[in-house]
Amino acid sequence: MTSVNDFPGSADPASGQGFHGDHIAGLLGLALRRLRLEILVDSEARFPGLRISHYRLLEMIPAEGGRITDLAEAAGMTKQGLGQHVDYLQDLGFTESDRLAEDRRVRLVRRTGKGDEAVAFSRAAIGRLEADWAAQLGPQRYDEFRRTLAELGV
Repeated sequence: MTSVNDFPGSADPASGQGFHGDHIAGLLGLALRRLRLEILVDSEARFPGLRISHYRLLEMIPAEGGRITDLAEAAGMTKQGLGQHVDYLQDLGFTESDRLAEDRRVRLVRRTGKGDEAVAFSRAAIGRLEADWAAQLGPQRYDEFRRTLAELGV
């Protein structure tokens, strides 16, 4: 079975018309799809088993580690759902976790060196796409695009 997120549709990315529609959600979806593809193009060879959601979670983990509860809230997930992602990443060697000595209910998650490598990999892919977009739009238009997105995201 194919996910609706994987359905290619018949969109014309240049016009934003077609299956994805011409509303802002469709246009942003096309941009995100391009970003996901850029990250995943070499991902399986370098980091087998990682999906976009895993890269996102790895990037969210602070250098000093993060509590499952805090990470789940930031990700908009349940503690149980986020915990399953962390367990999966831990099984693959991208994260490690410990219970806090002062409160055994609290689970602290940290990236491993391998997790740091995966974050660097995804950031490099994002950087490549940003450079492509800046070249396509020109530096001034791309800077305005970024400022506009930042303003709308607040």
